[in-house]
Amino acid sequence: MPGTLTVGERIVLHLSQFTKFLDSYDAPLDVSQDGIAAALRISRAHAAIELKKLKDSGEVVEKLVHIKRGKTKRKVYFLTAPGEERSRQIRQFAESEGIDIQPFLDLKKCKGPELWSALDDQHRTVLAQACVFRRPFARSALPETTISLLPVDAEGMVDMPPDLRRYVPEQVAPGLLRECHSHAADHWLSNGNYRERLYHLLRSGRLREAEMLLASKGMQSLGAPDRDLLDIVMSVPCSERYRGRVLQAQAETALRVGDLDLAAARATELLAMPGPRERFDGLMVEALVLRARGDHEGSLSCLHRAGELSGPDVRLQCETAETFIMAGRYAEARDALDRLISHGAGDGEHLERIFYQLGTVSLRTGDGAGAVRFFSKSRGAARNKENGELYLCLSDAYGLMGMQEKAEEYAVRAKKVQGPRVSM
Repeated sequence: MPGTLTVGERIVLHLSQFTKFLDSYDAPLDVSQDGIAAALRISRAHAAIELKKLKDSGEVVEKLVHIKRGKTKRKVYFLTAPGEERSRQIRQFAESEGIDIQPFLDLKKCKGPELWSALDDQHRTVLAQACVFRRPFARSALPETTISLLPVDAEGMVDMPPDLRRYVPEQVAPGLLRECHSHAADHWLSNGNYRERLYHLLRSGRLREAEMLLASKGMQSLGAPDRDLLDIVMSVPCSERYRGRVLQAQAETALRVGDLDLAAARATELLAMPGPRERFDGLMVEALVLRARGDHEGSLSCLHRAGELSGPDVRLQCETAETFIMAGRYAEARDALDRLISHGAGDGEHLERIFYQLGTVSLRTGDGAGAVRFFSKSRGAARNKENGELYLCLSDAYGLMGMQEKAEEYAVRAKKVQGPRVSM
């Protein structure tokens, strides 16, 4: 920080927070040379020099103890009685001068202007690169610095404080900010996080790559749909080449988030395109929007028209069966699903859904044994065997059969499963 406290004074203040560990069997990493350097954002060599001065002056004592969760002993440092008195004097001085000492002790409490003004251009660049990340990232993703600038946890991950993430990008020139986002986009490519890569591609101005990513990867690679994902996807431009796939991805995201008006608008754009694939996608989205609004007959009409464009299509038939189920037309739903099974329809993902729908039909028509059979087959076809939604359905099915112990068993298993509920 600019000329208010010396490095030695900052070390004394830092160590004053850990006096209670002086006589402990083990000590936190914070009182080791590495921990001190990291906390104060100084180099390890600089920390060693200042600690030697403090030992020579009798204000700090060096000990060899176990570090918490560590297997070997390491040198650590604590304040002596003169050191404690020095700490009190520093705090009194800071108070009289109106100096806030918290930013000297903890990066998470450091105000953006204070940190930014204390850094040279090289360190500002690294800080800017760190602050564009929205999620924790590996410290190895950024260049090393001569000071411990970034808060790194025991696993080597960095999670920047929200205040810094808001402040720092506003101080960076637009060109450099785009470069920072570009660096983050490439980092997330190597880590397989396509949602974050898409976000940073857009912020870096690499719009064609963003469009290609959305068109090629689709929604399945971008994680659970939410408002954040919708905002990202809606920012992707549409060139002529990828227009249909981008519009379809935007419509699907809007639909899954529950923005039916936006989904319907994208469906209209798809229906206006000349290609049969795009019009098929438009009819599918329109059908799902109508179904979500309770218009089952309108939904079935759109699905029928989509079938005229595509011919046999497993997803189309599953959506048709789902609409029959929601309309209470269980016999028609079962017929549609039985035809899919008899024709050997689909891969594991489709089979998971088909068996789930057959289980739902059985459950709603009072066939508990059939429901157990089909829900169990759905679980067998699923990649994720621990599905809380499916366990609840099995609990209901066993309850329908009067098998209360089994029903309770699956209800308990459902509660233990964490994660999103699966929409079938």
